[in-house]
Amino acid sequence: MKDFNVFIAGIGGQGSLLMGQVLAEAAIKEGLHTTWVPIYGVEKRGGDATVTIIISQEEVGSPLLAQVDNMVVMHQRMWDKYKDRIKENGLLIINSSIVDIKDGGYELIKVPATEIAISIGEDRAANMVLLGVLLKERPVVSIESVKEVIKEKSKSPKAAELNIKALMEGLSYE
Repeated sequence: MKDFNVFIAGIGGQGSLLMGQVLAEAAIKEGLHTTWVPIYGVEKRGGDATVTIIISQEEVGSPLLAQVDNMVVMHQRMWDKYKDRIKENGLLIINSSIVDIKDGGYELIKVPATEIAISIGEDRAANMVLLGVLLKERPVVSIESVKEVIKEKSKSPKAAELNIKALMEGLSYE
């Protein structure tokens, strides 16, 4: 397996850090070396919330990357601020419900994640929709491991069920 890295950028309250944590913990469950580096402001909601995840079969030398192969953008402000972080020909997944960008030197997947999440009953599940799309395109860990972590992290069985449903919607997104 080639080393995998992703930068997830959202604002506080969108679940970008949880999305990264679920991915990182699923990789750990599978015996992979992983770093999860969250950066967030002091605001409870609305501040910058970014996370860089690196997954490898070898020990990770440094958790910091100037540019990444994969990027998920959940808010327009984050794209405007971090658009230079995506490598040329990298994979860029955006929540097109909130983010509007033009094609560039990257593989762009526009996902109306908020609308999809609302259709299943919870707009806050947009992060899991985007995680599903990312794992469809870059199956770095198994969906079963991700589901296990979602169940462990969710505050209730109902929340776990909803998050898993959102994940599956992302996996089947065309």
